Amino acid sequence: MKKRQRIEYWLVGIMMLALFAGSVLLTNYFFKKELLTQQEEYLQKKGTLILGQLSPDLFLTQHFSSQEKKLIEHYTTDKNERLTLMNAKGDIFYDSVDSALHESRSNRPEVKAILSGADFGSALRKSTTLKEELLYLALPVDKNGELIGIIRMSEETTQFSNSIQSFRRYILFTLGILFLIITAFVFLLIHQKNEPLVTVLPVLKKIVKYPDEARSIIQDSPEWNELYQTVNLLSQQMSQTYLAYTSTDEQFHALLDELMIGVFIIDVDGKLQLINPKMTEILMIAENDSGKDYFEVIKEPALIHLIHQVITEKSSVHQEIKLTDSLNETILDMSLRFIEEDGNDYQVLGIAYDLTRVRQLEKIQKDFVSNVSHELKTPVTSLLGFTETLLDGAKDDPETLTQFLEIMQKDALRLQQLIQEILQLSRDGKNISYDDQEVALFPFTQEILRSYRKVIKEKHLTIEILGDETITYTTKYELFYPIVKNLIENAIQYSQSDGTITINFGLTDTFFFIVKDLGIGISLEDQERIFERFYRVDKARSRHSGGTGLGLSIVHNYTELLGGTVTIDSHLGLGSTFIVRLPKN
Repeated sequence: MKKRQRIEYWLVGIMMLALFAGSVLLTNYFFKKELLTQQEEYLQKKGTLILGQLSPDLFLTQHFSSQEKKLIEHYTTDKNERLTLMNAKGDIFYDSVDSALHESRSNRPEVKAILSGADFGSALRKSTTLKEELLYLALPVDKNGELIGIIRMSEETTQFSNSIQSFRRYILFTLGILFLIITAFVFLLIHQKNEPLVTVLPVLKKIVKYPDEARSIIQDSPEWNELYQTVNLLSQQMSQTYLAYTSTDEQFHALLDELMIGVFIIDVDGKLQLINPKMTEILMIAENDSGKDYFEVIKEPALIHLIHQVITEKSSVHQEIKLTDSLNETILDMSLRFIEEDGNDYQVLGIAYDLTRVRQLEKIQKDFVSNVSHELKTPVTSLLGFTETLLDGAKDDPETLTQFLEIMQKDALRLQQLIQEILQLSRDGKNISYDDQEVALFPFTQEILRSYRKVIKEKHLTIEILGDETITYTTKYELFYPIVKNLIENAIQYSQSDGTITINFGLTDTFFFIVKDLGIGISLEDQERIFERFYRVDKARSRHSGGTGLGLSIVHNYTELLGGTVTIDSHLGLGSTFIVRLPKN
């Protein structure tokens, strides 16, 4: 704890020093930059003033009149400032410091800027002539829009560096005082933050080590008084809880007594150290058999064999076994675990789940499926009977033949559809793995519509497909196909003659598939139940059209399995619009 506090103090100190140094450097940098900018403006104004009083022809002839000499001498009285005049190529023909200097300065940054067309050029560097750091500023001399010369002003930086040094000392002193105050305040906060840890942590360690003894913090601190009182209360409550826990194990045994699973523990001597009532009920043994050898109490050879296997192999076993007596058969899901303790001691923990009722329900379910299958076979047998009747001669009567065939076809198709839809609804898509397939939506929709071309032709329906012909969508085909098929089939069945069915699909933030019809519509009351299994809006009409009441339930179920939603917008007599939205690919 103390080591961590020292690290915190060091980190805070280093951070504050870094902030202080950075603040000083940044402040000095911006002040120096601002001072240089002001000196540039000063030199620029002075150069502009000199240019205003010199004749432009001076830079062409490079000869001074007496008045111009006096003027230049007047402006160059300051020894720390330097005036240089150049021609249009950057060659010096006058320098206030070195009259014999006539070299080219076209390679200097400030002169290059003028030669490239800038309004002015500036640079800060050490002069090769004076061996001093100077601030240079060059201005162009134009005549009739053409560069005829360059005037350059320069000044030693020592003239304003003194101001920088003075300001730096002032800033250093001010920031130093400020950061000392801030650092002291931060250290004070850290100390206040760590104070409860330093005080409370030793007490908490003692509470953990000696839970039966109540501990108290006797310290007056306005900031942390509530915390200290809470720790004292915690210590008292923990002590009381621990004493209550160690004084009795009644709650533990009460829990075992109420468990709906059987539990027993066998010790290293092979004795039944613990067995709860549920296990005595399962194994049909007496409650006072606890403490006896397990092979004397347990009569089931399969269970004794498993216990012996776990002890010998020092392993765990999970197995389903049957206990059979003269009256009943009990099926157990038995888990046995070998638990090693210090030294050579060990225990065997046994947990038994009674699966008898579960297996009975499974059998009932299988019987139910078998019965349903039998009931489905009955109409099939009836269809075979009609077929045999027709083959025996009834087919020679055209009217009877047509009537029988129509009945047989309608019942067979309805039976087939009912079986397929029941099977579809019985699937659990979460536990079945389907492969993703890319579906070309336009031909996919056309293919489904071709299956209903007879009904479409009979009703004189108009089908409009508004989706993009090139769009594709990657999805689980086994789930996606029933959704689209049932929506289209539903629209065709409930559309009025000469009606229009509109199909649209596409991608926005999600994939959408919309089927709109101008059929009978659905009331608001029915819309709340339309996706229930076997629910029909118009039962008589649904039976007449061959509906089973499962189509929209399949749509709703499969859409959810694909992670999407299905909504309906419908009004009686105006038709219905079903909108399916699915995640993007």
